[in-house]
Amino acid sequence: MKAHTSIHQSTDSLAGITADIKDTTDTVLIVNPKSSSGSTGKDWENLFIKIKKTFGKNPKVAFTKKSGDGRILTRKFLKEGFKKIVAIGGDGTINEVANGFFCVEKIPIRSSYVANIENKNNNNNNNADAHAVVDSMMIKPINTDAIMGVLPRGTRNVLVKSLNMPDGIEECCQTFVCGKQKKIDVISVAATDPETRLSLPIRIFLNAAEIGIAAEIIDKSKKIRNKINSRLVSTVSSLISTVSTYESSICEISIDDGRESILTKVTMCIIANGKFLGGGFKAAPNADVSDGLLDIVILKDSNSLEMMSDFINIKKGTYDKEDDVLYIQAKKVLIKPKEEEKKRRDVTVTIDGEPIGILPATFQIIHNALTIRM
Repeated sequence: MKAHTSIHQSTDSLAGITADIKDTTDTVLIVNPKSSSGSTGKDWENLFIKIKKTFGKNPKVAFTKKSGDGRILTRKFLKEGFKKIVAIGGDGTINEVANGFFCVEKIPIRSSYVANIENKNNNNNNNADAHAVVDSMMIKPINTDAIMGVLPRGTRNVLVKSLNMPDGIEECCQTFVCGKQKKIDVISVAATDPETRLSLPIRIFLNAAEIGIAAEIIDKSKKIRNKINSRLVSTVSSLISTVSTYESSICEISIDDGRESILTKVTMCIIANGKFLGGGFKAAPNADVSDGLLDIVILKDSNSLEMMSDFINIKKGTYDKEDDVLYIQAKKVLIKPKEEEKKRRDVTVTIDGEPIGILPATFQIIHNALTIRM
């Protein structure tokens, strides 16, 4: 109970620190005070002095208080006319801020079926059904001129490693102020709600999605950490309990709307934009955040002993000749469990280290969609 109270106290004190700051730039810092085991909030006054020393002016500061605030705050400030949004936190915070750069819109499109009706009606000089449409969801940037910055304050900071950026605050400040702008790809994902079994709203991610055993380990680890505030204990416990009992699922994988179809057992699948995962795994050695391609890594059926060997190879990125690993590049992929598998178990999906739902899920690259200063 004391720990819960102290979080609120630290958040309130942060508001006081920034109350007198004048908004003299078009830059906003979106800060997760709970990142880096809470040290971001506790040390904020010193951190902010370092940031201002490089930035030269007083940027606006906004603090997140709960999950989802990064996305909400980013959209709010972009709509108010701010053009530079800097995420300060771990990979989860960075993911939220990146999602805030986009909105999801329904785009009316005519299906081939509707087009045939229209043609027939036009030939008969009858346009009664000419306006029939179907809806498609599309990711749209809120401001195409907006720029994102990253000041990593997480435990692992995987994204900055994939972007080949420094992981120190002062170095990243220099990068944001003096670095070059680069357009990078983002990946959209529509996963499934485990409760309703309906498709969840589309989200985007920057680095990687993990499906199967890796996602299960992340999910269990976060649940344990809610009870025991130790990353080491939660990670080791979730690894031991998951690896020893995990069973592969038979999945249907459709590449680029049917260009290639694969039916295989899946122990783990990674949909990558960047090269690295947490723990230093070089899971997608051929990945490039600006090449317009998804890198899909599938670890097929493995028992617990084989799995450990495969994990070691995946960490090194040296599995290109492994028979039980598939490596595919594509623009779009749909992954769904076979019908009988749906009844047996759910297959967890995480993006940038956060559980978001289960299979089926569709992933699609959006080329050069986000501008980052790096």
